Amino acid sequence: GAVMRAPSRKAAARGVSFSASPVLAVQLPAWRSKLAMFLIFCAFLALAVRAFWLQALSTEFLQKKGEARYARTLETPAVRGKILDRNGEVMASSLPVKAIWAIPEAVDANQDKLRRLAQLLDMPYADLKKKLDSDRSFVYLKRQVEPEAADQIAALELSGIHSKKEYKRYYPAGHIAAHVLGFTNVEDKGQEGVELAQQSALGGVTGSRRVIQDRLGRVVEDIAFIREPQDGKDLTLSIDGKIQYIAFTQLQQAVEEHRAKAGAIVVLDVRTGEVLALANMPTYNPNSRVGLT
Repeated sequence: GAVMRAPSRKAAARGVSFSASPVLAVQLPAWRSKLAMFLIFCAFLALAVRAFWLQALSTEFLQKKGEARYARTLETPAVRGKILDRNGEVMASSLPVKAIWAIPEAVDANQDKLRRLAQLLDMPYADLKKKLDSDRSFVYLKRQVEPEAADQIAALELSGIHSKKEYKRYYPAGHIAAHVLGFTNVEDKGQEGVELAQQSALGGVTGSRRVIQDRLGRVVEDIAFIREPQDGKDLTLSIDGKIQYIAFTQLQQAVEEHRAKAGAIVVLDVRTGEVLALANMPTYNPNSRVGLT
């Protein structure tokens, strides 16, 4: 067999020239390794210059980016002005309600709680799931939810589900003065009748406030009001609520008696020309806006 000999002390002292082996010999030219080192040095230099630029010379940019992740501007709704008849009786007013909204990715609840939420929102469970499956960061689940239902939803303590204050228009006379008063939309803005004609006076000006929110959208601190809300002005009509009721009931009776498709009645004060009552048939209930009566 082959006999292996230990290297002599003289050879060990000199060391072994491994690069002399053809297997370990570097085939690449030396300038390529130097070029690679130079490019790596340039990359680190660029990173250092960029870091210095952002942290020392451009701090405002980073502050704005950071603020965008936790600071929010929330609208503060103004209270819409009342509509009164000539005797001071309320014909239209705004009642406080809640808008229920969600951050879909932050919602973490079991099926039972989500079914209870759908029940309180008076909507099918499938529709609720569809809204929560959205990839948006903000989605309304339902607007103008009554305070009692909103309180029960809050009691569920569902993460990612929130509410905000808004207003809903209420008409005590219902369908009796619907054509005179008109109605408002879900944003409480006039769409028909006096509500539309006097929108600028009744509507007021929505305010806004700057707040700090946590990652789940909960307000943890109020910073300041950017603009205070300005409530709308009350409006007094020449309409007399009692005469309006009598006129409507007489019109309704006449339409039914003569089997008419429609009818209208106007009551004027002949001395001043003021409209004391104005009724139309068919009509609708502006509180529900479902079908015609």
